[in-house]
Amino acid sequence: MFQIGRYQARSSVTSMANIPVKKFSQILATHPIILLSSRSGRSNSISPLTRYLPLSDDPPLIGISLKPSSSSYHYIRESGDFILAVPNKTHLKVVHFCGVHTGRDTDKVFHSNLPTSRAKSVSPLLLTSCMANIECKVRDIFRSGNRPFICGEILTITADSYYYDQDWLPTADLIYYNGGNTYRMRDKIIDMSPIRPGYIPPGTVIG
Repeated sequence: MFQIGRYQARSSVTSMANIPVKKFSQILATHPIILLSSRSGRSNSISPLTRYLPLSDDPPLIGISLKPSSSSYHYIRESGDFILAVPNKTHLKVVHFCGVHTGRDTDKVFHSNLPTSRAKSVSPLLLTSCMANIECKVRDIFRSGNRPFICGEILTITADSYYYDQDWLPTADLIYYNGGNTYRMRDKIIDMSPIRPGYIPPGTVIG
């Protein structure tokens, strides 16, 4: 079985604290890469996302921009909900793998080997090894140039208190997209070119 990443259960479920939904803009204040979890029927998808925007505090609204051809967009249109998860440095290879592969050809949830669980308020999977999960339902979909713009209302936020307590803590190593196949984490630029589209080495654990 092909796996990406090996995750240790550092914290129990009890360390996950409920965060007031009006605090969602602080969760995303640094504008890191986030992972978009979507679902339609029995099909699930994970995609990295950089095009997102906090829109309103009351009600708590966020906007995301997707390619109209993406599996994520079709799943969200059909289900009417989605989850935004905040990864850390241990997820870098998962982030890149999910970015260079399409959900039409690859079961990204299976190959990424990310721990998941059922969400409280929506149908997509929670990515439980991520630092925070933001559950959203679709309020509106607008046409914005060549990309649909989805407005979502935030229903529930859970965050790991090891990484977030009123603000992001020093333990939270966020991932930023640097262009091409490169990413930035703190003062380091990391090239992920070896993980290329269509390359899924069987039996390999990438950690």
